[in-house]
Amino acid sequence: MAGSDGLNTKKTKKMAKTISVFNNKGGVGKTSIIWNLAATLSEMDKRVLLIDFDPQCNLSIAAIGSDEFSALLKTSTQHPYGQTVKAFALPYIQQNRIGNIYTVSPKKSTKNGNLHIVPGDFWLNSFSDILNVGTDVIAGSGLYRFILPNLITEESQRKNNIEYDYVLIDLPPSFNTLVRSSLYCSDYFLVPCTPDLFSSYCVGLIGEMLPLFIQDWEQGKARYLHSNPTDALIGSLGKPQFGGWIFNNFDTRRRNGKKNMVAADAVHHEAIKVAVRDELIAELKKITYYSPIPSFADEEQVAGIEDINVMASDSLYQNIPLRYLSNVRPTGALRGRGSWAQNQLDLMDEMSIEYDNLAKHIVTHFGNGLNL
Repeated sequence: MAGSDGLNTKKTKKMAKTISVFNNKGGVGKTSIIWNLAATLSEMDKRVLLIDFDPQCNLSIAAIGSDEFSALLKTSTQHPYGQTVKAFALPYIQQNRIGNIYTVSPKKSTKNGNLHIVPGDFWLNSFSDILNVGTDVIAGSGLYRFILPNLITEESQRKNNIEYDYVLIDLPPSFNTLVRSSLYCSDYFLVPCTPDLFSSYCVGLIGEMLPLFIQDWEQGKARYLHSNPTDALIGSLGKPQFGGWIFNNFDTRRRNGKKNMVAADAVHHEAIKVAVRDELIAELKKITYYSPIPSFADEEQVAGIEDINVMASDSLYQNIPLRYLSNVRPTGALRGRGSWAQNQLDLMDEMSIEYDNLAKHIVTHFGNGLNL
């Protein structure tokens, strides 16, 4: 496939830092985290591309709006595959040609307009079945099928005449081929966790599975590069680093003027820390092909996002990131009241600051954007 699809595979370009937000456990708030993190990075004048690689398409609906997203799914003579990720991916997979890329600005754009999204598509469920680890990856014959997020980024940059600083990818809660594809294209991955019995267990599963993903990639890469030794792109991928974990949706209580995590959630927090240290970081350090644990990464969380209850659903429903939610009235159907309570406004401000800190962590440690 290399060299026959119009892509320049002989050299590496300046590329955005690509970040997968991933946990094989569902219900950890990936979509909300990506949506709010992207808005914060954009507010910092970073150029951000979102790729909705989750067949549930919740990120697309949150950013674009349900009616607007439904319109993008519709096919026509002009848009035979709609105006989603499918329009790029399906021609590439079936016809070995670059399809059309569609990027959309959020329905209620951030202040500086540096945020775009490649809308998802329910067809991604079928696409995940098309990808084959054995023949495409391990055999090395279809590695380019597994770097679709990288190709989407390149084509989005070309079409929009933008060098994005960051690409954030939303993923399904599984270890399927979509997740593999995204991780192979990622510089870093972030792991959201919630205070429950299964989060620490699932962290351990990531530590178990990711080394196997990398082993498969290295086997296929060696076979592929034997016949294509000048392909620098393939040689540069398949090296995702652990960027940290995010504790999401925990409760606090105020005592003597100070906020503290409730006892049950604090117990889960500690269990996740131990799992990150002993079952994720320790296992990833056994990877010898590259260094998957950067010097700044340890078992401490990189962000703590409290349970914001109805504000989370209202933010997604109104297609407005949390940092701007106080500027609009709450949705009557969700709240039954005409204005936000003061404690809600205070929590919005506190969590916006937490997203600011997460964005600063990324800019400081992941890089300011473009690889030099």
